[in-house]
Amino acid sequence: MAALEPTIALTTCENALRELMGYVYNEWYGPTWLNVVATDKQRGEWVKRAEAENARTRRGVAAVDDPGLAYANFYDLLTIADKHWEQLAPALDKKQVTYRLLERFEQLRNAVAHGRTLLTFERDLFSGVAGQIRNQVTHYMSSQDPAGEYYPRIESVLDSLGHRIDSQGPATDEVAGYQTTEAILHPGERVGFTAMGTDPQDRPLRWDLTSSQTGLLLDSQVSDVGQPVQLEWLVDDGDVTETGVVQLHMYAEQSKYRRFGRFDHRAFFGYIVRPPSER
Repeated sequence: MAALEPTIALTTCENALRELMGYVYNEWYGPTWLNVVATDKQRGEWVKRAEAENARTRRGVAAVDDPGLAYANFYDLLTIADKHWEQLAPALDKKQVTYRLLERFEQLRNAVAHGRTLLTFERDLFSGVAGQIRNQVTHYMSSQDPAGEYYPRIESVLDSLGHRIDSQGPATDEVAGYQTTEAILHPGERVGFTAMGTDPQDRPLRWDLTSSQTGLLLDSQVSDVGQPVQLEWLVDDGDVTETGVVQLHMYAEQSKYRRFGRFDHRAFFGYIVRPPSER
């Protein structure tokens, strides 16, 4: 697999750690796991980041109660991992090996954040660590799922208005997540989606974006192994409704088998779509 671009490598590694932590800490500590692994100060900072992000969206901004780890940066995740490695070890193996790689990853991430261009071997290392962490998490999650060795799953989906779905744990349920955004849209506007998925067999993944209102296919793209995919919805007159929903269906491109009939995993976003303003 080609080396990941630094921004994609960082997103890949962060998403893998967030998913793993959300799953194993919930299994270990229960529903209040975030209060156990993160400090009040950390959680407060994450809420501020979420609010700042929402303030940059044009509309549909809702109050942020608990963003979980979605707005935890890599240093936050590294700090949590250092203190609570025991629960991560079944997936990430020995701390003295994997944690040291994550520390090196953080050093390179910090260099990128300060504008330094990575040397070729550093880019390869940055990409390699991200790929290793992602693979370890993928294999672990697959081991927690009776059918995990066969089917891909959605990791995350982000719309261009800042609304996000992060999958938590094995894909035993067909729905990776549902996000009711309260965003108000109008025909002629565009909403983009950036999605990431993972597959235990490293196959290309097909992503179909459809409108629940019209049943029409809005966009369809294929993502390469370890790469995000971009899709776009051009809002149409047929989408006008106070309860608009778009669906993202994902499945392995090179497989004749589907976990849930027509797809392997899916996610939903809800929007308010109103008629064009009268002039």
